[in-house]
Amino acid sequence: MPICRHSITSPSRPPREQPIVRLSHYVVRRRAAPRAANDNRRSRLPPVWPWAMAAAAAPAVTAALILTRLI
Repeated sequence: MPICRHSITSPSRPPREQPIVRLSHYVVRRRAAPRAANDNRRSRLPPVWPWAMAAAAAPAVTAALILTRLI
């Protein structure tokens, strides 16, 4: 008797009532493509250096204000 791969018995699981749920139905925005290491384009993020300069200058400005009030 040849080997038969078809199941003669009924499937053990009932048929699905709804279609298959796919993640693509819920994805609103795709992720940005990765950039190469040697990509010299500007970053998409806003520059950070103005905030870094403000954070670095804040203690000096505060000390100057305190000294002007004491004198």
